[in-house]
Amino acid sequence: MAEGSTDPSSEGAASGIAISCLREAAQRHEKSSAALLDRAVHESDARIGARVVKSQDVPQDVTHLSACIIDNALECTILDTGGGNAYLIDRDSIQVPREYTLSRHPEGPGFPDGGHGSEKKRGGMISHTLGEPRILMKTDFSAVNLADRFLLLSSGGLHDYIKKDRIAEIVLKNGENVEMSCELLVQEALSAGSDRTITIVLVHGHLH
Repeated sequence: MAEGSTDPSSEGAASGIAISCLREAAQRHEKSSAALLDRAVHESDARIGARVVKSQDVPQDVTHLSACIIDNALECTILDTGGGNAYLIDRDSIQVPREYTLSRHPEGPGFPDGGHGSEKKRGGMISHTLGEPRILMKTDFSAVNLADRFLLLSSGGLHDYIKKDRIAEIVLKNGENVEMSCELLVQEALSAGSDRTITIVLVHGHLH
């Protein structure tokens, strides 16, 4: 899931770069899911930053990237460079991955340590906008087993218009029928006045 400011010369170009980098990273053999996502973040940041330098018209605050990798055992590694574009939902709670009680936090290789006053934070999650002219900060990766849990990635057209408790209510009510949940979430966001792009990725860790 990539979302950012519109490039007037090529709508959606920054987010397209982020998705392309994620796909390219997935085709390479990395030693861990965190390393794969790490590569995608670095490549995205470099390419988007280079595009910003070339065009004076492109905003500095360009795009966020949220992504996850789920293996056959339902082990899920989550990256969210946005301010909480990802939610983990179970019967008891809905939380951003970094604050989820059962989350583990594997180290992502290749990120320098250190703090910058320009960091934006929400809860304990480091937020980074790809393409900003500053050092790419260490990013929190969260890992959790998705068995009998839901993972939601969404654009601002959804989560800026529906409260997270209402999102959880809709998702839990429909259970494994994730398509119905997505349809109802879109309808509710539109009814709430959303005039932005609404993109939703909703997965359920089905127990066999």
